Amino acid sequence: MDDSKMKAALAGIYDVLAPAYERAVVPVFRPIAKRMLQFIDLRPGWQVLDAGTGTGLVALLGAPRVGKSGKMIGVDASEKMLELARRKAGQFGLSQCEFRVGDLESLDLPDAQFHAVLSQFALHHTDPAKSLREFHRVLMPGGILVVQEWAETPHTPNQVIFDVLAKYRVAEASGVLAFVRAQSEHAYDLGKVAQPETMTGLFRAAGFSDVQARIEPHSLRVANAEAVVELAMAAPLLHAEIAALSAGAGAVFLDEAREAVRVFETANGCEWTYNVLALVARG
Repeated sequence: MDDSKMKAALAGIYDVLAPAYERAVVPVFRPIAKRMLQFIDLRPGWQVLDAGTGTGLVALLGAPRVGKSGKMIGVDASEKMLELARRKAGQFGLSQCEFRVGDLESLDLPDAQFHAVLSQFALHHTDPAKSLREFHRVLMPGGILVVQEWAETPHTPNQVIFDVLAKYRVAEASGVLAFVRAQSEHAYDLGKVAQPETMTGLFRAAGFSDVQARIEPHSLRVANAEAVVELAMAAPLLHAEIAALSAGAGAVFLDEAREAVRVFETANGCEWTYNVLALVARG
């Protein structure tokens, strides 16, 4: 498959995962998104882009700050994710929110439209240099970009789960699985270099100035080991890996994965820490 077909296939996986993502992932990401909005003073009347909006978490949290006189536009590749975002915006009366299907590497938006661009955990799904150039293009001169990305973090549940998966995953991957593996490897590589100095250089190369970057630890907690596995399964790679297994092998793997992540259990549920790189820059 060519690049456009692969992107469509990945968006299709997110379409399937949308309900699980909303149920398992969004509550975990919400405190991190609230922290993101502390880096920018969104103003009434502002035009703001949420790039890689998913089910609208950042857009919906930021919408009250731009008010009815402003506009919060969320762009994502998954129509099913966007359907959930639109539904939530309607429930909360946030008519200033608009959600569109789009490609962050080639935004169907005019130059210099936005006062601010926000992007939480989306850059690693793209070619970062291309997406950052697009973010710079659609920002007004002097506009603000705020990005959160995963930084390298030791000993996380995902690492434990994929250590278990190594015994079960199919050796030869083709089609969508091969693409998702490659895309996930790309995301992992970005996480390894997601250090303030490296990412600052990437942002400056895209035209940004006054780049500020810092790594912050974020403590995460879910109810139990089952919830840890459910969180991991709401991402494309594990979904695709399990889909490639026989039903029996998939069930055995999931049982072993649930047992393995019990190392994160505490009296308050399963807890661990992720390092998040936060970047703020001017267009």
